[in-house]
Amino acid sequence: MSSENKLITVDNKIARDIRNLFPDIKEPVKPEQLTTNIIIDQYLEKTEEIIQLNLIASGEPLKDLSQILKIDDFNLQGIAWACIGGIHTFNGNYKNAFTSFNMALDLNVNNNVKSYIYAELSNLLRKLGYTKESIAILKATTTICTNEKMKWRINNLLGLCYKFIEPDLSLELVSNSADYYLKNNEYFRYANALRHIGGVHANNNNFHKAAEFYNEAQIIAKKHSLLQIEYEILNDEGWLEIQKIEYDKARSIFLDLIKRDLPPFHLSLALQNLGYLEFECGNYRSAINYHSQSLQLNLKYDMRDMAFEDYYKLVFAYEKLKEEGLAYHFYSHGYAFLQTEMDLGLPILGYRKIVINSYITFLSTNQKLPYVNSHDEALRFIIGKTMKEIRNIFHKGLLTMHIRRHKNAPVLCKALDIDTRTYFLYQKKLNLKRGKYDDTIFNNQYFRQYIEALLPYTWREANHRFEEDLFKFLLEKYQHNKKKIAEVLDVSYPQVVMKTVKKQN
Repeated sequence: MSSENKLITVDNKIARDIRNLFPDIKEPVKPEQLTTNIIIDQYLEKTEEIIQLNLIASGEPLKDLSQILKIDDFNLQGIAWACIGGIHTFNGNYKNAFTSFNMALDLNVNNNVKSYIYAELSNLLRKLGYTKESIAILKATTTICTNEKMKWRINNLLGLCYKFIEPDLSLELVSNSADYYLKNNEYFRYANALRHIGGVHANNNNFHKAAEFYNEAQIIAKKHSLLQIEYEILNDEGWLEIQKIEYDKARSIFLDLIKRDLPPFHLSLALQNLGYLEFECGNYRSAINYHSQSLQLNLKYDMRDMAFEDYYKLVFAYEKLKEEGLAYHFYSHGYAFLQTEMDLGLPILGYRKIVINSYITFLSTNQKLPYVNSHDEALRFIIGKTMKEIRNIFHKGLLTMHIRRHKNAPVLCKALDIDTRTYFLYQKKLNLKRGKYDDTIFNNQYFRQYIEALLPYTWREANHRFEEDLFKFLLEKYQHNKKKIAEVLDVSYPQVVMKTVKKQN
């Protein structure tokens, strides 16, 4: 058999073995849906990687996410859909990930592009627990790949596959890749490899070694302005301090980190780490605050892996506070969120499995617990109040939380994207003073949780979201009687019409 026929045989076997692992998606996803909720930083990072791998002559056709569906070159299409599949994999949106890879695998592309598709797909299989299959696919892919840089990328991915099953082999593979990246001035890859080496040492409780590699990776990241890597290393360093039970040091790292202009994933990760830390310290309200902020980000950008962790941690914290109604609310929402994936027939691992098992246990213990809609419970305070009174209560709650969270007015104003004059006007109007807080406003725990969930947003966005929730609540309560709503709020009928016109579409 000729070498070319051998490559074809290997390629066919890889494709067949992979497809056997794919779920049967009964409700197909439209191609245009696959490009929604994609964080642009993630996508641009992927396209930059393609250029570094020399898989295509120019990355320009890939750089505009909105133009992917119009690409008429099969190799470019294959790369584009592999990129999208890789991003959905990273975010834990497995249905969209499989759909993206299906589109990529259906194209007639060259072997190096196929190697890239298989490499990205191996991450998805590894995350779903198919580690052996992922390793087998990566090893087989090296036989059809002729791109040197791509082969080292595959070598590095193999190192990640062995991270938890053969740490020594993982260190050897990733270290070899790191040497190659340094020799070829691929500093992003080099810093990332050093970071993963540090992670292996941290998993083995070799904290001193882990710190050495994190520090070396941080030096490279700062020297070459690799902000994405820098953020990830800071999260790693903070988590290392948690492992060492150095909570004050960890808290300082994460609090400094969330003050930066972080991309959604890195901000969510830092917030989750703070939530974990505060929970371990017994500060359950603070833990709820951080996980609530993280959950809002994760739902907004469809980062499902992170969302399931937030659902569970919120439930756990509310159970500690004996607030079973809110615990049930987040359990039921998390379980409903998960059901869409369970129908795919995929392995349910990690926090997905924890949510299911814990929910069943919780229900058996609290069989008579009624369902609680936390949004409706949070908005009960509006009944019998005018629009002016409602806004004052909401503004007082939101600003009180922000005053407690930020050390001074300039920092607070930056977070809310308002000028200091506006802030001081509200502070005087609402009689707010630092250190003297009216905690009776938060007697309703649902209202407290609702306000905490709005803390990541600017003043304008938080008010917009509140008004949307407010009028949705009122439309349901008064059976869409807008004249009645105008009457109870003491506002004009045209104002209510303007605020509710979109709620019925």
